[in-house]
Amino acid sequence: MAVGAISHYLDHFVVGRVVRYTYGIPDSVEYDPSDPEHRKRSHERYLGITGKFQLDIFSPILFKVAALSFAMRTQN
Repeated sequence: MAVGAISHYLDHFVVGRVVRYTYGIPDSVEYDPSDPEHRKRSHERYLGITGKFQLDIFSPILFKVAALSFAMRTQN
């Protein structure tokens, strides 16, 4: 929101943000038959280019409701 950004710049009132969504990228991992979560999704496994079975996953980068804080800048 622009108002928060302007307020932070002018009087340093805003010191953090709350993330509303989880951000990430699609990824894959090697299928592990000893992992219960992998066994539940065994019907989704596929043979990867390494010759081993893989599962597609979502790799989060920034989690929902994570607070981002900003460093306070002093004015000279």
